[in-house]
Amino acid sequence: GINAEYGKQWYQRRVRGLPQTKCIWDLCIHATERAELNASRGMDFTGAIQDNSNKPVESTLFVAGAKSAAKTSIILRFLDRDEQPKATTALEYTFGRRTKNNTMLKDVAHVWELGGGVALSNLIEVPITKQSIKSLSVVIVVDLSKPESIWTTLESLLSSVKHRVKKVLAELKSECPSDANLLVAECLARYGADHPDKDNVDLIPVPLTIIGSKYDEFQNFDPEKKKIISKTLRFVAHYHGAHLCYYSSKVETLVMKVRGLLGHLVFKTQLSKSVMTDHTKLSTCWRVWTR
Repeated sequence: GINAEYGKQWYQRRVRGLPQTKCIWDLCIHATERAELNASRGMDFTGAIQDNSNKPVESTLFVAGAKSAAKTSIILRFLDRDEQPKATTALEYTFGRRTKNNTMLKDVAHVWELGGGVALSNLIEVPITKQSIKSLSVVIVVDLSKPESIWTTLESLLSSVKHRVKKVLAELKSECPSDANLLVAECLARYGADHPDKDNVDLIPVPLTIIGSKYDEFQNFDPEKKKIISKTLRFVAHYHGAHLCYYSSKVETLVMKVRGLLGHLVFKTQLSKSVMTDHTKLSTCWRVWTR
């Protein structure tokens, strides 16, 4: 916690405006308060007047994960395309558009899918760039029907994503420090400046989602095995500040939950805030990332 002397200094800095130290939690708190104040005034984070109703949104969604883990199926269902999923070779691109508020304007989602499991993870430098990172969301899909592959998939892809994001942020910071600092500050603000675990986590400063696919097969596992897998996934999600949800193309409830979550991330649509803590039931993560 904040001791009395630091608390006094912290208060004195805040009443003068922008914190004078480089403490990241000061920046986090200031970022949150500034965003809330500006939002109440109809402004964006920088204080500029905004009119989101007439401003198209352009976002990037990067999907990676285990081989044959239903990544393409997730993307097709999200984009509402009635197509038969095909094997993804290397890195594939598609896009989705959404009409904005009954106008001629279109929100655009640039969707990248990495095929081949973890073998081609070096290709993530294509979708994760200085240009895309400010509107980027990352999805990692694990195959629940193959528990032995879950940890390897998560460890490899999370490491690759963190390394790439860190490198891009360093490049961005050299050109525009305020943009890079804002991404980090907003990330910490979303997690919570007073969260008891804030000093024991390894957050990735872009919205991250972990999806456990083939839930229809997973639900037939031994209860104790399901409990261990679910708790492991929840720990990894919590440690990295990620969403966690289950998916099966055969369970429409899960299809709609995943579709709603991805729509929220890339099109800024409303997201259901229902919470599920019972690992034996259909689940979506309690953590909600917003920009």
